[in-house]
Amino acid sequence: MDRTEILPDELSDPTDHHFTPAIVANGTLYMSGQVGTDEDGCYVGDDVETQARQAFDNVGTILEAVGKDFDDVVKVTSYLVDIRTHYDAFSGVYRDVFAAEPYPCHTAIGVASLASDTPLVELEVEVPVAESRL
Repeated sequence: MDRTEILPDELSDPTDHHFTPAIVANGTLYMSGQVGTDEDGCYVGDDVETQARQAFDNVGTILEAVGKDFDDVVKVTSYLVDIRTHYDAFSGVYRDVFAAEPYPCHTAIGVASLASDTPLVELEVEVPVAESRL
């Protein structure tokens, strides 16, 4: 199986953490969890809305790298720390990003924590992609 790594310059380099931001394989873009970090790998904000906006900006950067946008997203998985407290704020950002039908499939999962104490939200996205465009 051919796999194409997607490593946009606008995102922080994740190689020290032993993962790739995204891979295209068999015509599908698979995205590692995107969190609310800037291009230097620093978290923005300490609230779920600010972090979610940045995480979606990071998703958009990866989508752009493969010639896609949010209208092409078919599946979103979101992980929220303390989901009962943070879901409404997250949902507002999600609704801004996916404002028009058809909406992508979405699974929201509440978690006790993510990889460190700082992130409150993490997003995974799947998108069909023609590998010949890469």
